[in-house]
Amino acid sequence: MRGMRSGVAGAASAAVLMGVVLGAPPALADPPPVVQFGFHNGYCSTFDLNVPANTPFFIDVDTSFQFTDMSEFRIPALKIRVILPSAYFNPHARVEVPAQPPGPIPFEAMTPTTTGSAGKGCWGTIHVW
Repeated sequence: MRGMRSGVAGAASAAVLMGVVLGAPPALADPPPVVQFGFHNGYCSTFDLNVPANTPFFIDVDTSFQFTDMSEFRIPALKIRVILPSAYFNPHARVEVPAQPPGPIPFEAMTPTTTGSAGKGCWGTIHVW
């Protein structure tokens, strides 16, 4: 009888332990990387962005000194096109990019010449490593 009680108690303890382990919430994944990019008065703050491979990422575009809402940020190879806001409203845009294999990805930031911006935009490269 004594052996049976310790066997039952051991089984109950194991069941409780399994419930605690299996019922634990999943570990939180790291948030996607965020790279900063500025587009001001038709000029770009950088021409090179670096991100890790096989991980989705965000590009935060600051348009604090961009006074037109006719500008765009584009990644043609991925068919991504984002209309950039002017500095008069919320001067930030976030571009969500899915996970990419290693290699270069060209991007462009453009503004029409009729807007009065000093620059016309730029071309650059996202370096996925």
